[in-house]
Amino acid sequence: MTEAVNSFEKSYLGQLRGLVGARTLLVPSVRAVAFDGQDRVVLVRRSDDGTWVFPGGFMELGESVAESLRREVREETGLEVLSSTLVAIHSDPRFTFTNVYGSSHQLLNLVFRIDEWEGRLMQESDETVECRFFAQHELPEVSLYEREVLQDCKRYSGQVILN
Repeated sequence: MTEAVNSFEKSYLGQLRGLVGARTLLVPSVRAVAFDGQDRVVLVRRSDDGTWVFPGGFMELGESVAESLRREVREETGLEVLSSTLVAIHSDPRFTFTNVYGSSHQLLNLVFRIDEWEGRLMQESDETVECRFFAQHELPEVSLYEREVLQDCKRYSGQVILN
């Protein structure tokens, strides 16, 4: 956990937090929903609070959205994104959250369906303690927000969903 904290302190958001404290920030981020050939979805279990989430995270300064998506998926799952589709942009203030460090974030979250990927799932990373594919009817307990992300990917019909 110390390594993850140190890397957070060096990140753009960590540096910004050092300046503004726990004040609520609007933070651009990405979220990825990857399906395998059996229509299962990949979830990761976070190391800081143990929750199951779709891979994703905050953008870094100097990074494009596509670079952020590829980096976050690779860091948390080991998979390499080859192609993706933007399915939703989430900015609803009801999904403002406070993390385990007491920092409050309102997300501007770009939700992507990963259309093509390669590689093998890794089991653990600096930010995750588990990573695996789940049948959609056998998901572990996930937040209302994660359920909304999955629903948006399932109902996507070619037009980006705004909420």
